[in-house]
Amino acid sequence: MPKIKINDINIHYEVHGAGEPLLLIHGLGARGESFAHQLPALAPHFLTIIFDNRGVGETDQPRGPYSIPQMADDAAGLLDAMGIERARIFGVSMGGMIAQELVLRHPQRVVKLALGCTHSGIRHCTPSPAWVTELFRTAAGKSREQVVRDFIPVNFAAKTREHDRALIETVVARMISNRQEPYAYFQQLDAVYRFDSYDRLPEIRQPALVLTGTEDPLIPPANSDVLAARIPNARLIRFEDASHLFFIEKADEVNRELLEFFSG
Repeated sequence: MPKIKINDINIHYEVHGAGEPLLLIHGLGARGESFAHQLPALAPHFLTIIFDNRGVGETDQPRGPYSIPQMADDAAGLLDAMGIERARIFGVSMGGMIAQELVLRHPQRVVKLALGCTHSGIRHCTPSPAWVTELFRTAAGKSREQVVRDFIPVNFAAKTREHDRALIETVVARMISNRQEPYAYFQQLDAVYRFDSYDRLPEIRQPALVLTGTEDPLIPPANSDVLAARIPNARLIRFEDASHLFFIEKADEVNRELLEFFSG
């Protein structure tokens, strides 16, 4: 699996399929391989690129502060290194924040933009409920597996938890093996807390698709309403009976929407 030197780090990435480039950007503590439920649908139609963000997986995990703009420049550097001038972008959660910075800092690189379960920054966000905040507060000192299992009610809707435990266990196993050092996790988390795109969102001129699960307590759906309202060419889709990992819970529906959007 290839690595490439981008800025000050070596980035692990994979390429699937062929066609016009599509870059998938994942969120906090997640590896690119967590798009496993998208690749079978997207790779037959696009040159689909996944990668591990700075601070997780097989990508370098330097000590020192991270920022969302820095990670957006990492993504742009990856496109540069691959000889890709312009790409379609799909980012989820923290990856959606990186995608926002990518299009704002490097607008010429982005053809279309899809944003999943994300927000424009703490300053204008609808916050998580107290019980979710408490999960973050009490995460330090717990094993990776315990933290992942504590977050099952955050990541999966009630219907999924009741009827599809096999899916949950598959995803949990993948999330546990993220190969992330604790300090790197908290550096990514600090980057999320310092991110703010709200005032700049009207500058985005590319067609945009905003997606969310109606039961997401981590980044409540109202945050997607803000993004869709402030990005001039945005369309909003909500997925019922889906939570923060809506793109896994509702993979078939989400993939159909992504294919229609990116192919148009």
